[in-house]
Amino acid sequence: MKLAASVTIWIVALFYAYGAVVHVQNMLSLSGFDWQSAPLKWQALDVIYLILDVIVVVGLLLNWRIGYAAFYIAAVSQIVLYTVLRSWIVDVPPEFAVTDEQRSYLSGLVAFHCVTLILVTAALKIRPIA
Repeated sequence: MKLAASVTIWIVALFYAYGAVVHVQNMLSLSGFDWQSAPLKWQALDVIYLILDVIVVVGLLLNWRIGYAAFYIAAVSQIVLYTVLRSWIVDVPPEFAVTDEQRSYLSGLVAFHCVTLILVTAALKIRPIA
C-alpha cells in the first residue's frame, strides 16, 4: 500500500509539473494569447500558480510538508476560482472572451483538483509525511 501511495504522489507531482509548464507557456505567449496584453488578473494568477506548482512538485517529490501545504492551497483555491469566482475569472475584455470550450476546460480542472485532493489525502493516510 505504501508503494501505491508513493506512486500516487509522484503522478500528482507530474500533473503539477505539467501545470507549471502551461503557466510558463502562457507567460511566453505560446498558448494562444499575448500574455503582455492579457488581463492583469490572468497574469497575476499565472505567476502565483507557477510558484505554487513548483513548490508542490519539489515538495511532493521530496516529501516536504511545505509541498503538501502548497498542494492543498493550490487545489482548493483553484476549485474556488473556477466555481464560486468563475464569473470574475471570465469577466475580461472582448479580445480575451472565454469560449464554451474554455469554460468546459475550467470545469474539467475543478474535477481534476477534486480528484487529486482525494488521492493525496488518501495517500497521506497510508504514507504520512516523514
